[in-house]
Amino acid sequence: MHENFVLKKVSAQSPLLEKVVKLFQTSFPVTERVTLSPFYDGRHDGAELYAYTVAEDVAAFFCTLTGTNFYYLFYIAVDPHYRRQGLGTRILDRVKKTSNGMTIFLDCEAIYPGCKNEETRLKRINFYERNGFRTVGQIHEWRGEKFMTMVYGGLISNEEIDSFWEEFEHLWEESISI
Repeated sequence: MHENFVLKKVSAQSPLLEKVVKLFQTSFPVTERVTLSPFYDGRHDGAELYAYTVAEDVAAFFCTLTGTNFYYLFYIAVDPHYRRQGLGTRILDRVKKTSNGMTIFLDCEAIYPGCKNEETRLKRINFYERNGFRTVGQIHEWRGEKFMTMVYGGLISNEEIDSFWEEFEHLWEESISI
């Protein structure tokens, strides 16, 4: 395991931002991307962007939203050169610690007949399950892709998920895509 990972909060002025954006663009298909600006521009309470670095490299990043009652892991990505070194688990441990006991939830690409990258999706789901997350609710669709909600530390209903997103939908109404 690599022990030289350093956690840094990323802001608009951060020299890491360009590298985070590059990792973001190579890790997520266009249909699964929203602008990262609400996470780093400092204008939105509850939206944060962090990166784990090694020297000047961005090894991984993650984005979180802290709502009134729930904590959401929006994005998590680990650079392929740094995978299998415990960094994903380190990120989830950090999220668990900073959630202050709130229920954490995330959306993960679902497995269904005919889905692409089934093996990768299964590995991702197994990773979250090994780290204490479990599936709740029904498969839902966003931008043409099917997702499942996974939760840690409590339960969340569909109504609570809808309410959570109502709390944050303004972030992407006032932002432009990168």
